[in-house]
Amino acid sequence: MTYLSSRISWDTNVKHYIRNGLYNNLPNTIKGKIPKTNKHRWENETKDKYMGCEVASFIKEELELIKRVGESRNSKKVMEAYFRLSDTYHEIISTVKGVKLQVALQKDKLVNAIENVKDVISIEMALKVFNISKATYHNYKTLVINKCDSSYFLWCVKQYPHQLLKKEISQIKKYMENENYLHWSKSSVYLFALRSKKISFCLTTWYKYTKLLGYNKARHLHPKKVYKSLTSYKPNEIWCADVTILKTLDDKKHYIHFLMDHYSKMILGCRIENSPSPKVIRDLLEQAYLKHKNKEAITFVSDGGVENVNNTVQEFLTTTGQDIKHLIAQKDIPFSNSKIEAFNKIIKHQFLLPQNLTNRKQLETALTIDIQTYNTIRPQLSLQGNTPAETFLGKPLDINYYKTHFDSQKTLRITQNQQNRCNGCK
Repeated sequence: MTYLSSRISWDTNVKHYIRNGLYNNLPNTIKGKIPKTNKHRWENETKDKYMGCEVASFIKEELELIKRVGESRNSKKVMEAYFRLSDTYHEIISTVKGVKLQVALQKDKLVNAIENVKDVISIEMALKVFNISKATYHNYKTLVINKCDSSYFLWCVKQYPHQLLKKEISQIKKYMENENYLHWSKSSVYLFALRSKKISFCLTTWYKYTKLLGYNKARHLHPKKVYKSLTSYKPNEIWCADVTILKTLDDKKHYIHFLMDHYSKMILGCRIENSPSPKVIRDLLEQAYLKHKNKEAITFVSDGGVENVNNTVQEFLTTTGQDIKHLIAQKDIPFSNSKIEAFNKIIKHQFLLPQNLTNRKQLETALTIDIQTYNTIRPQLSLQGNTPAETFLGKPLDINYYKTHFDSQKTLRITQNQQNRCNGCK
């Protein structure tokens, strides 16, 4: 105990702390200066000794929270750290679309949660957790607490006098649920109702209330038909052809014709023309057939474009007997030609377009190099690490073939890490 040589006057707040049982919450530097006699006297003073003692009851309610927090030395630090984490979290998700909308849709839960804890955590602090302003919270609270039977959504009609009437909302539901308009767009249904003078509000309001009423899905009578991709099990089983368009910097279009082995995804041939060409498809098929034909028949799959379905291509196929059978995707078979269409995107966006090719001559040179790279150098995950050429020549699809060195490296890694010691381990 430190004894003072002269009399001092103590702040009333110190007396309130001791009178309300919060002596241990005072800083040690202050507790060491309070004489035991003072402490004893303040602990036993009557509540009505001082003028304005009624204020003490309000202060005591606030101090109860301080008392509870003060029971743990780290409580204040934990709360501060929590809010720092909360701020960081909101900074991270601030760019995520739809977060604020989800909070707004759950306004009942939000308001009830904050109201239930407001005696422990202030509203201002609680709002930081949800990253919303006080004005927004009061708006939510008005919607949740002041419910009104005169409103379709139970919104207070005095607080929100511009909201639509129940009969106006009924008109929205009537038009949106009419079987004759189910396939119409929302804007067309709105205009139809507007022209009939059944509604008297703007399109933005129509969109707002149709969303509130749950009319969010696309308005189609029948879903689009989904086609599955074609499946092959070995090289030279299925070939597929397609034409893709690429525009060079001289503003000219070039039609690139491709023939691909479906299983290995190897490009068997390609050629550039100024327009879709039946003769090019015929030549690509003939060259591939003479070079890669086998004992079993090959299925040739293409779309129904004029470059694929014509007398020129058909005459060549006839000369092969039954060695090549032509099928039209999504017509003769219920499958799409998606594998070669995916290749078109790869060759354009990963190879050709980044080179900013100026003219056809540059395109021809680049395409020769890029097809060689695609076929023989660039491995593919869908081929388990093989290149298309390796797969076409019969190399099995087995990614474990490329992982044989993993075990030895794992042993070396463990050994070296155990031999090394970081500063913290010393």
